[in-house]
Amino acid sequence: MPISRRTEGRPSGAPDSAAAPERGRPRRVPHDASEHSALGERLIAGVPARIMRPRLAFLASLLAILAFGLLMVYSASSVEALSEYGSSTYFLVRQGIFIAVGLAGMLLIATIVPLDFMRSGAMWGVWLAFLFLLVAVLIAGEERGGATRWIVIAGQQFQPSEFVKPVVIVTAAKIFYEYYEERSLDTARFIAMLGVCVALPLMLIIAEPDLGSCLIIAGTVFAMCYFAGFSYKVILSVLVAGVIVTIAFIVSADYRMARVNSDPWSDPYDSGYQAVLAIMAFASGGLFGRGIGNSTMKYHYLPEAHNDYILAIIGEELGFFGMLIFFAVYALMVFSIFKIAEQSPTIQGKLIAYGSGVLIMLQFLINALGILGVTPMTGKTMPFISYGGSSMITMLAIAGLVLRVSLESNPRTVHDVFRARMAVVGEGGPDGPDGGGPYGGEAPVIEGSTAGPARRRSERSSAFSVVDGAGGAPSRPRPPRGGAQARGAAGDPASRYRSRADAPAGGYERINLDYDPVARLRSRDGYAPRSGGRAGRSRRDR
Repeated sequence: MPISRRTEGRPSGAPDSAAAPERGRPRRVPHDASEHSALGERLIAGVPARIMRPRLAFLASLLAILAFGLLMVYSASSVEALSEYGSSTYFLVRQGIFIAVGLAGMLLIATIVPLDFMRSGAMWGVWLAFLFLLVAVLIAGEERGGATRWIVIAGQQFQPSEFVKPVVIVTAAKIFYEYYEERSLDTARFIAMLGVCVALPLMLIIAEPDLGSCLIIAGTVFAMCYFAGFSYKVILSVLVAGVIVTIAFIVSADYRMARVNSDPWSDPYDSGYQAVLAIMAFASGGLFGRGIGNSTMKYHYLPEAHNDYILAIIGEELGFFGMLIFFAVYALMVFSIFKIAEQSPTIQGKLIAYGSGVLIMLQFLINALGILGVTPMTGKTMPFISYGGSSMITMLAIAGLVLRVSLESNPRTVHDVFRARMAVVGEGGPDGPDGGGPYGGEAPVIEGSTAGPARRRSERSSAFSVVDGAGGAPSRPRPPRGGAQARGAAGDPASRYRSRADAPAGGYERINLDYDPVARLRSRDGYAPRSGGRAGRSRRDR
């Protein structure tokens, strides 16, 4: 199965560069390939721009969404927090703590945890640990609203199904890497390992029950299969099987069928209460919204206003155009993640980044479409926006995976290290032949010019003298450049070195070209140099 479906050849509408130019117009000289390479490798903070641009766009959009989400959590929860906890900033402070913990985890993953570790056998231990948490939720978890999704550890409440998302992405990418790049798995073992990696967590999550998380994880792994290069027949078969299984789960539970078949306007005060109020919030926002903090639905009208239904408050306070800007920032973030995936040199990095982008996009769409009434509401939060510790920390951990892939998209080779130190690979240094390092060590740092002092050639004779760097008087005479004896004259220290490699640093001499150009063009015997052939010979040569 090929890893890429890129087609060869130029587009049908592209002009033919080999065609003759029109009469009367200058011929357009095509750009050199090296020029394109130089343009593509322009640096931003020492990193090629093709890698740094999507990284900066991702970070800028992520920080903007986090700041905006913190503001909207405060706006949507201030009334409820003041009435229930006596402080309007109660949820704001807790959300700030969640973001701080998530950012710390993001930096930890991005800077310390390499992709080599993520494809090592230790990942199966991490996968088993979170699988154990899913089992612990079913045994000792807390039940809310008919679902057992939360577990309390050290006084803190967690939702393990959220933390499983990045673990499944990384473990699945490890299996793809072993099959496509290492080729250590045959097809049967590859399918079996991928099925176990995905199916076991999904079975435990659906038992909670949490159909929304199952759809997000299954959709993410399905997208990773597509980007890995599965054939279209296999992808279509998996898609059909997934749809059949999803329909079976929906039909098997009466409350799921009720959500699918319910019309919120038929029962606006019971089953359709939240959906109707969310639509009313969007409608009251109009084109430009009521303004930040001026929502009316947050006054104990819309339940979970700062959590699952925070998008309705955003629509009410920002209006239609504010929502468009909000969606555009999200689109920029997902687009930058896909660009980071394209720049990754390994299959593992590509699939981790693609999976992270697809997961963020799926969770965003499930929440947004559920609030708008297009699909049933599944209780999934808006990524990076909704209040909640498990969701926020998980999403920032996924952002850390994306940054890790971006950082390893431009690996620093040994030549980069020596180039930065102005050293030569394979000579000297503590890691070189004297130190026994892996790359042959580094040479001493080059200081100043290695060409040595300037010398100029006289107008008539072949002898030349060494002059100082300022163009002063000759410091010592040089012997003629006639033969072996002249080259090996004892009075000339520089002449002992037959090549540039034999000369010490700073001891190889250069010719001063700041004098009469006519004298420089004369040969050693006083005649003009030959340009080639008989036509280039001087009169005396004939």
